[in-house]
Amino acid sequence: KKEGSGIDYNNLIGIWKFESVWKQNSNNENILASSLLRIFSASLDIQKDPNSKTKKQFLITNSIQFGLISIKFLGLGNLKGRQPLLPFFFRSIELKAASNVIFNRSLDIPEEKNKPFFALIAIDENQQWLSARGRSGGLALWLKD
Repeated sequence: KKEGSGIDYNNLIGIWKFESVWKQNSNNENILASSLLRIFSASLDIQKDPNSKTKKQFLITNSIQFGLISIKFLGLGNLKGRQPLLPFFFRSIELKAASNVIFNRSLDIPEEKNKPFFALIAIDENQQWLSARGRSGGLALWLKD
């Protein structure tokens, strides 16, 4: 922990597909949740925020897709610390059928202490997988798309 994880801003840029999840205090993969996340093509898209005044802010899209239907949560996040936390929030939710937006709603921005976050644990040297623990204590593994 003293040395940090080595994960930095540029390592996170890209589209990350959910691969597996584990509940808090479990050594066994949550097979049902992991399978559903893969079936619904769950992904976390992390991009540089071109409008940011700080170099550590991201545009974050968390999405699922089933055929032509997709649900996207769109928001912002930033890195904090050497064993970095990635606090984030979603500004809006969007439901689409193919390229047609069916529903779009703004979301309230939570107070800083209530924002969800990922405690980033490790990334492989080729940045092809990423592991993190969420606010609820669950563990997630993503693969770079």
